[in-house]
Amino acid sequence: MKKLLILLIIIFCVLFMFSVNQIFAQYAYFGVKGGVNISHFRGDDADPEIFWGTGSEQNPRIGFVGGVYSTIILTKIIAIQPELLFSMMGTKYNWEDAGEYDYLVMKLNYIQLPVLLKVYIPLEGNTKPNFFIGGYISYNVSAKYSNEWHLPSFGFGSGNIEEDIDGNLTWNGSPVETSKFDYGISFGLGSDFIVKGYQLTVDARYSLGFAKLFQPQTGSEPDIKNGVFSIMVGFGF
Repeated sequence: MKKLLILLIIIFCVLFMFSVNQIFAQYAYFGVKGGVNISHFRGDDADPEIFWGTGSEQNPRIGFVGGVYSTIILTKIIAIQPELLFSMMGTKYNWEDAGEYDYLVMKLNYIQLPVLLKVYIPLEGNTKPNFFIGGYISYNVSAKYSNEWHLPSFGFGSGNIEEDIDGNLTWNGSPVETSKFDYGISFGLGSDFIVKGYQLTVDARYSLGFAKLFQPQTGSEPDIKNGVFSIMVGFGF
């Protein structure tokens, strides 16, 4: 049922973008875009010393981001840009010492719907630099972790596993469930290039998540939230 609901939401959003493009045909572009996410966990409890132990560090997870978008031109300097994206987020925690190691990769994947307000810097010609800010809501479609270790002096030997986060990872001894929804703000810089009626768009943004990501069965929610830097390229018509 949940998968059907997600599919219906996706279809609705895509049809909405197509409809907007038709209504405002000479003032809108519809296109596809894709790029790379550089994501990490933020918040007090995301500190590697707390999350993964003394001597560990946090490194970003590199993942794909991409989907469809529509740029709706309202004035010469203002546009609204809804997007529908698949976004790979998460982080990596590493512990290493004297040839021994313990690596944890958190893999959170989302269907994300940002709506951005774009402000163009007025310039002559077909190059349209801009800055933008907006909100987003995301639905978690996959939450897994992988753990690789080599800890002979601790009596654990070597191993590598990948499992669902829900019910398998714990916080203060309590199994956690991954929050289904995330929300936050995105802001950044970009530029649109108009060539023979087509749009090439490039942007770099940072998305600041506000929702706490994990819900233990007992105890308070840890202060762990998403943060992701994204670079994307798109083509619109």
